Amino acid sequence: MAGHGAGGTTSDEADTDPTGEPTPRRRGDPGDSAAPGVGATAPPTWRRLLVDAAVLFGLAGVAITQPLLDLFGNNPTFFVAGNYGRRKIVLFALVVALVPAVVVFVMTTLVGLTGRRAGAIAHGAGVALFAGLFGLVVCRTLGVDAALVALAIALALGVGVALVEARTDAARRFLTYLALGNVAFVALFGLASPTAELLQGTYTADGGNVTVPDLQGPVTVLVLDEFPLTALLRPDGTLNEVRYPNIAALAEESTWFRNASAELPTTYLSVPSVMSGMAASTDDLPIYRDHPRNLLSLFGARYPINAYEPVTDLCPPDACGRPPGEPLSQALSDASVVYRHRVLPGSMRDGLPAVDQGWGSFGGGVGDDGEDGATGQGGTTVVTTSSGEADPMGQGDGVTEADKGRVGQAGVLMRQVRSVSGAPSINFVHVLLPHHPYELTPWGVVSTDTWLPRKMPEPGDPNFERAFAEVYAMQAMQVGAVDRMIGEIVGHLKATGAWDTGTFVLTSDHGIDVTAPRFSRSVRPDNEDGILRIPLFIRAPGQTPGEVRDEPATTLDVLPSLIDVLGVETDWDMDGHSLFDGSEPDYERALTTDFEEGLDYVATQQEHLRAGDDWTSVVAIGDQGDLVGTAVADHRVGADSALSWSYQDAAALADPATAGGRAPVLMSGRVQGGDGPPPDLVVALDGVISGTIGGFVDTDEGWAFTGLLGPEVEGGADEVVAYEVERDGATVTLHPLVA
Repeated sequence: MAGHGAGGTTSDEADTDPTGEPTPRRRGDPGDSAAPGVGATAPPTWRRLLVDAAVLFGLAGVAITQPLLDLFGNNPTFFVAGNYGRRKIVLFALVVALVPAVVVFVMTTLVGLTGRRAGAIAHGAGVALFAGLFGLVVCRTLGVDAALVALAIALALGVGVALVEARTDAARRFLTYLALGNVAFVALFGLASPTAELLQGTYTADGGNVTVPDLQGPVTVLVLDEFPLTALLRPDGTLNEVRYPNIAALAEESTWFRNASAELPTTYLSVPSVMSGMAASTDDLPIYRDHPRNLLSLFGARYPINAYEPVTDLCPPDACGRPPGEPLSQALSDASVVYRHRVLPGSMRDGLPAVDQGWGSFGGGVGDDGEDGATGQGGTTVVTTSSGEADPMGQGDGVTEADKGRVGQAGVLMRQVRSVSGAPSINFVHVLLPHHPYELTPWGVVSTDTWLPRKMPEPGDPNFERAFAEVYAMQAMQVGAVDRMIGEIVGHLKATGAWDTGTFVLTSDHGIDVTAPRFSRSVRPDNEDGILRIPLFIRAPGQTPGEVRDEPATTLDVLPSLIDVLGVETDWDMDGHSLFDGSEPDYERALTTDFEEGLDYVATQQEHLRAGDDWTSVVAIGDQGDLVGTAVADHRVGADSALSWSYQDAAALADPATAGGRAPVLMSGRVQGGDGPPPDLVVALDGVISGTIGGFVDTDEGWAFTGLLGPEVEGGADEVVAYEVERDGATVTLHPLVA
């Protein structure tokens, strides 16, 4: 037959369907004429449309469905914290899998109605789009983060796949079969991923035998977050009562277990351990079904429950009911942000809302469990690592807008505790304080800028040592804000009579390592005292006076100790044991060192700070730190410096009240002039040297600096002056910078 070669047809021949009828040539075939006429505008056949849809569906599967459903499938606590029900979870997976391909298919098909050539071009563009996105996924997975390189690879892959698909029947068939992969990705998400457990139903009943005596007052358990005990201590092991007077006062009226530690450095595992007395498994979800025997279920419906759980959902439904969930649109919005973080190269992610500061509603979330890039237990718990791998805590939070951020969480803490009266009740509050980012201060104002883990410089950076001194100081300030709240909490409980008749627990789920060169929660032998050692204070009803005890204690011991103190009888098996009945633990603790052995870590952590217990010593960073807290009038004032300066948020510093109580506690700006990097400078507020600025980094606009301001920032300042310091023996001369 004319036109036949060995084993095939020419590209000029029409395809024949199984009925023997000729079908139009595929889009992109060389013989597909662009000449106008009926053939050029004839609508595509249903068969071609199905194949086109399958090709796009298959490519969308590897480019979008698999990366997203893998991430969210491995992060079930996203759905727990957002209170997404089974129906919404299923709809989420279907929308992710179907909508991108359907949208592109409909658009390309509509274009195809105007002409076969236009339809071929539009379909090829759709293929190139999904293939290019897949190329970006591959680049992020392999760590190719340079924008030009990643985009070039994605473009080449997209155009190449589109051309091959248009010209090669085998490639088109392969991409058609790839559609089965998209179906498989949805099936794996719904049947085999950790999130699939949520689709099996959330709640079961497993109460065991429990006998509860009459309570005389409320039980109040406060679990703070990312709160290392080391932040409260002097290097000699004593509480710094100057900076943290209310926690020191609490120690005098309760039992302080100085050698307490967390068993796990991850919130979604550690908080259930506190509540249940059982070591949580990485396979467990932080929900009632996986932890049915916990503090909130111990008393059944006998006493009212007041619980705030931004990460967990441990309250039995007959006692607390199901809280309202986030809408599906919020999950999809979060997914779009996560996906862009997943595929875009580094410079193109800079303007995206952060996904390491919240568990959903990205851009203003409650908090994160972000680390330094390692995954799994004891490692990073942000939504994605730098390579885009799935992490165990990419959670969506369901808190209201008013409760987000550090200010919001502080409001939650006070609101929940103020609802506690002298009547018997069960109260559990977990808030993400003093969890980073650090912005709160003990004197009321909120910093307009914050330290985040991604800001930490590398060794060798000119801002390296100063950055760690500043972030430690800001952590101390946020702990000071928490101390202030604890004072108000205890005051409220005393005013209502709940302090004398009730039971009070203050602890944390884990700590954090804030020592150079790391800002991390990845446990190592040299930082475990910062990450695992936590505050633990338990006050039994009517206890007086306080007691300090140094025997080993962990988060697993909180519930058994409460059961003992309250006289509850139960057959529950727990990994922890009571700290009050003289029993010995029968488990191996994650932190095995004694309290005194952890004090070397405290000394290392504070070595960049000046000696002293007050807040002035915290912000007195750098070579001129000894001048902080002194009056300008105590020194000579010389001629103007040759340097000039400017700083951000000047209006807020002038009057924090007009800026919502915010001020540049962490000051940043630029210094111009001079032949090289300036020396450390000092900043005076209304005639009192309140801080130093330094860590200069060369930029096009001058030398960028940071610095911390001390308590003088409260209420603002009418006069803000930076000074260059000249020293001649004991004489200090201050040279004002031009503003």
